[in-house]
This record gives sequence, structure tokens and C-alpha cells, in this order.
Amino acid sequence: MSKLPSGSSVLLTSTAVVILALAGCGRSPTPPPEATTAAVPPATDTAQADAARAEEARAAELAAKEQELADREAALKQKELEQELARRDAENAAAEAAAAKAKASAAAAKKTPAKAAPVAANTPAKPVAPPPPIVVPAGTQLAVALASDISTKTATVGDRVDGRLSSDLVVDGRRAAAAGTAVQGSVTQVVSGSKKIGGTPTLGLAFDTLVLANGTTVPITGQLVQQGKSDTGKDTAKIVGGAAAGAIIGHQVNSKNGSVVGGILGGAAGTAVAHSTGGEVSLPAGTVVSVTTQAPFQIDMK
Repeated sequence: MSKLPSGSSVLLTSTAVVILALAGCGRSPTPPPEATTAAVPPATDTAQADAARAEEARAAELAAKEQELADREAALKQKELEQELARRDAENAAAEAAAAKAKASAAAAKKTPAKAAPVAANTPAKPVAPPPPIVVPAGTQLAVALASDISTKTATVGDRVDGRLSSDLVVDGRRAAAAGTAVQGSVTQVVSGSKKIGGTPTLGLAFDTLVLANGTTVPITGQLVQQGKSDTGKDTAKIVGGAAAGAIIGHQVNSKNGSVVGGILGGAAGTAVAHSTGGEVSLPAGTVVSVTTQAPFQIDMK
């Protein structure tokens, strides 16, 4: 057994004596101040410990809530990402299906001969049929205004004669030729009273061509013979153009007999009468004569 230092032995001995004395008097010894202080902690330390524990609890709770919020946001982003991927997959699948369908259709078209298109689609529209031609009957009277002077004194057989229709030529309600249409012919007979004693002044004209507005020429046969009288007198009678024109302007032709409907130019019209031997038949420019057709002719309405 080790030995205590001398000072310590004296202290222990003194303490033991005091304890025994107190025990003998019935009193319990009072603990030393140092022992009491170590067994009961101060109140200030306890409050600080409680406050620290409460702060730690709040911090832990806040951290838990923040983690929960972060977890929710991550889950939401993950869900949105999954939806976007699903949408893209669906679009890619649709595109691939359309491409496959188009490829299959093209392959089928190569194998299957093309069907004939409907006849109506390939058949061009039927052209509108032109109106039927107009047949001008024989015996039709044409009102022709002469373009230049013609006289038995100066004319010779074969001279060309020009004129124009002074009114529309209408057959059965259809206009065959408009007023102003050119009419061409020639001189066929000339008897001059001043050159042939005792002869009857005579001027014969034949119209053979009708020139339409579009340039088409229509052959016609129209005759006109003007005669004077071998009587006494010196004046040469002339056709009055205005009167003759007024008689047949606006006339219409009946195709059954070729007669003029509504304005007949009498047989004497177009005939110039000389009142003396040696007289002349003179038809000045603008004179309207009635030319009767000898044969029917046709005008195409294009």
C-alpha cells in the first residue's frame, strides 16, 4: 500500500474526527461547497440548453419543409419531361406512319395501271355550233346605192360598178347583211341615144358579188336594165335617189317568195326615162336602185 503525503494524512484525520463528532451529536455533516456546486447546475445553463434545443428543432423542421418542396418541384419537372418525351414519340410515330403509307401508296401505284379518267374530264367542251346559214331566195330586191355616176353617154360594157346596201337585208327575221355592205357588179349593156339615131337609151347592170363586213365574198346574180323612151323632148330623166331609198329602207324579205315585206319598190323605180331621141340614161352617184336577184344565194353566219 502506497503512503499518502503527510499533509494529506493530517487533513483526512481532521475530517474524520469532525464527522465522528457530529455523528455523535446527531447531526449529519454538511457537504463541502465544491460537492454541492457540482451536483446542481445553475438555472442559466438550463435555459440556454433548452433554447439551443428549440432552435435545432426549428432548423430541422425548416430543412424538412425545404426538402419536401424541392422533392415536389423535382417530381413536377420529371412529369413534364416525361409528357414532352411522350408527345415527341407520338409525333415521330405519326410521321413514320405517314411516310410508310405514302411509300406503300407509291408502290401500289406502280403495280396498278392508272385508271382511265372520266370521259367528261378529258373530253373538251363542245364548241358552240354556229347558227345555220341564211338562204336569200330568188326574186329578192336589194336596195343598192351607186358609188359613182353612170351614164349611157360615157359607160362601156365591162366597166366595174360599185355600190352599197342602203338598208339591212333581213330574211325571216334574221339579218343576212347590214346596211353599208359592199355590192359589186359591171356594165352589161349600153345604148346611147346621142350616138344611135332612133335607138332607145338603155343601160344594163349586173351585180355579181356581195362583200360582207368580215371580208367574205358571196356570189350573187342581180340584174338591172334601165331604159329611156325614144320620144320628142330634150330632158334626160333621172332616178330620184331619196324617193327610191325611202321606199325600201328597212325592208324585210319573205323567204317563201322573195318579196319585200313592208316597203315595196315599184317596178318603175330604178328606171330612167329619156324623153327625146338622142337622150341618155343617167344615174348619178348616190342613186338607189332596186336590184332583183335571179337566183338564191347563201350567207354563212360565222
